Formats: sequence, structure tokens, C-alpha cells
Amino acid sequence: MTIETEIKRWNKEEQQLGEQVRSLIEGELRQILVRAYRVVAPDMASMSEDLYQKELRKFRRISTGDFSDAYFREQAEIAADIAQKINFPTYLQGYGHYAGGLMAALAAATKDMKTARQQQLFNQLSMGIFADVAVAMHHFFEAEAKADHKAMEVLGRAMRNLAAGDLTHRVGEEAPKKIERARQDFNEAMETLQATLSDIATSSAEVQMGSQHIASALEALSTRTERQAAAMDTSHASLDRVSQTVKSTADGARKASAAATEAHDMVSRSSDGMTQTQAAMQEILTSSKEIANIVSVIDTIAMQTNLLALNAGVEAARAGEAGRGFAVVATEVRSLAHRSAEAAKTIRDLIEQSSKHVSRGGKLVDETSQALGMTRDKVGEINALLRAIRSSAEEQEGSISQISSAISQSSDFTQQNASMSEETSAEAVRLRDQSDVLSGLIGQFRVEGGGAHGRDPAGERRTG
Repeated sequence: MTIETEIKRWNKEEQQLGEQVRSLIEGELRQILVRAYRVVAPDMASMSEDLYQKELRKFRRISTGDFSDAYFREQAEIAADIAQKINFPTYLQGYGHYAGGLMAALAAATKDMKTARQQQLFNQLSMGIFADVAVAMHHFFEAEAKADHKAMEVLGRAMRNLAAGDLTHRVGEEAPKKIERARQDFNEAMETLQATLSDIATSSAEVQMGSQHIASALEALSTRTERQAAAMDTSHASLDRVSQTVKSTADGARKASAAATEAHDMVSRSSDGMTQTQAAMQEILTSSKEIANIVSVIDTIAMQTNLLALNAGVEAARAGEAGRGFAVVATEVRSLAHRSAEAAKTIRDLIEQSSKHVSRGGKLVDETSQALGMTRDKVGEINALLRAIRSSAEEQEGSISQISSAISQSSDFTQQNASMSEETSAEAVRLRDQSDVLSGLIGQFRVEGGGAHGRDPAGERRTG
């Protein structure tokens, strides 16, 4: 059953009454229409002739009961146009002013008629108005239903494209006006989502590239760390050997210092002995001089004795026979004096040679004493140097021990760094794999510029 079959057809009497109604109020129709349309469009100054002619044809039909196919067709066009422009409550408000204006115009035109006749005319006008309202409501709601269906199709197609990952799809301006806000919101959301996914895709690509670089750098770092750990182990071993060498040097320096101390003591004792020897040589030299003096006295005595013996011999010769015995004694005395002089001379020569030897020995003792003193000083310096070497060696041993401990700790840290580098490298590889997965997920969406591509089951990019 359709609206065309639902509307009751008027009989001849009703049509005659309707014709009378038309003739009574048709002259006021334009003003009535303008007042009614201003409810919907307050800025409307006048009505176009084309619109007035449409309304005039409709008025003549509803006022005379001419509910023909032409009426229903034209009313459907008017209702569809109204449904696109205003909502139904506003339409009814405007139609109320229209119907009220018709009733007021009829009341003014029939004020001198009898009440029964007035009632017939008002009833007939009401029948036409309510029939027109019923048709308008039918077409309005039908247009609304079609618009709703189209809106659902438009939004459904948009949702299907979104579900398929097509972010380039937009709802066109040909979509029903009633979803204009939803159309704008959807298109703005797609723009924002497309821009966001494009940024995410760019960031994902940068993260992927960065993670690849990080993974490569970490692999290289792990390799270098392992090499550094091996070098640290080698350095630690070399430092241990150096430490042993320095320790041996310190032990040798301690022993050498002890030996130098003993040598210094021995040289000191030798120097003291040479000093005593020098004093003894000086005493010998003094004694030799005294002996020489004594020998000189003996030599003088022998010389004098010889002179006396010579004088005694001269005197004995003068005495003749009486002095012969005395001459013998004088001769013997002179002989003894001569031997004494020779012996004194020999002793003197020996003493002189001894003095020379003692003097030369004294010089040698002085030189030896000086050499021993210098040697003692040098041995003291050597001993001081050896003590300094021992102290430095001990300090080096302590420093090397600390360095060895630090290198050992550094080696442990390097091993830990190598382990952490391997773990970080594994995490970087995992990050790179996750970036690949993210890129694959983003690749399911289709955006402007072909940055990512996805399924396109919905067909067109734009739809109404």
C-alpha cells in the first residue's frame, strides 16, 4: 500500500466546495507563503516566481482535491528538496504558519456567510491541508530514510576502507547534509591519522636504520672490547714480569747497599790504619833524624880521636924508643877511630837512605790515605745512591703493584663491558627486528604519496 492509495479521493460535492475555497483565498496566497517561508528563512524578502508557481499549483490541487500523479510527483520533489535544507520540526513550524494563514484568509472571506456554510468550507480546507501534510510527511520521511540509508552506505564504505588500511579515502561533499559534521570529522581524523602514521613510518625507518647502526657499532665495540680485554691480560702479565724484575732490582739494591756499607766500613778502617801507619812513619823519620844526629856526633868524636892519635903518634916518634909502645897504641886508636868514622859514615848513608825511603813511604802513605779518603767518600756516595735506588725500586714495586691491581680491575671491567656489549648488541638486534615488524604493520596502511600500501577492497578513494 502506497501514499497514493491511502489518500481519499474527493467526490463532486467536495470538489465544488474546494473550488469555492480556492476562489476565496487564492488572492492572499503569495503573502501567506512569504510569511510562512520567513519562519524557515528569516532573511527572505520576496518569493521567486518559479517557487510561487509551484506553490500555487500545489494549493490549487489540495484545495480542489486534485490528488493526481502530477501532484504526488511534484510534492515528492518539494519534500526531497526541503529534507536536504531543513529538519522536519522546522518544516512543520513553517507549514503551521502556512495552514494558519489559509484558515485566517478563509475566515475573512466567509465572515458574512452562514455558520453551516463556513463550517463546510473550513472542513474542506482542513481535509486538503491534512492530506497535503500527510503526503509531505510521507515524502519527507521517505527522503529522510533514503538520506539515512545513503549516509549509512557512505559511512560504512568509509569504515570498510579504514578497516582495510586505506587512509586516503575521504567522504565527499555529495554525502547527505545531515552527516556533514561526521563527514568533516572523519576526513579530519583520516588526515590526522595519515599524518601520524606517516610520521610513525618515518620514525620507524629512522629507528630501524639507527638500530642497524647501533647493532653494527655494538658488534664492533664488542670485538674491540674483547681485543682490549686480551691486551689488558697481556699487559697484566707483562706488568707482573716487570714487577718481578723491579722486585729483584730492589732486592739487589738492598744487597748492594749492604755490601757498600760494609765496603765503606772497611775503607774507613783502612783509612784509620793508614793514618796510624802515617804517624808511625813520621815517628820512624824522627828517630832516623835523631840517629843521624848521634852518628854525626860519633863521626866528630872519631875525627877528633884520629887527630889525637895522630898527635900521639907524632909525640911517640919524638920520644923515640920510650914512646914506641905509646905509638903502637896511638896507631891502634887511630885505626879504631878510622873504622869508627867509616862505620859512622856507613850508618849515616844507611840512615839517609832510610830517611829517603821513609819520606817516600810517607808520601805514599799520604797519597794512599787521601785515596782511601776519596774512596770512602765515593763509597758513601755509592751507598747513598744505592739506598735511593732501593727506595725508588721499593716505591716502583708498590706503584707497579697498584697499577697491576688497577689493570686487573680494568680487565674485569673490560670483561663485564664485553658481556654488556654482547647483551646490548642482542637487544639492538631485537629492536631492529621489532622495527621491521612495526614497518610491516605500518605498511598495511595506504597513505598519500605511496608511503605505505595496503588492501583496497572498497574501490574508490572518495565516495558520496
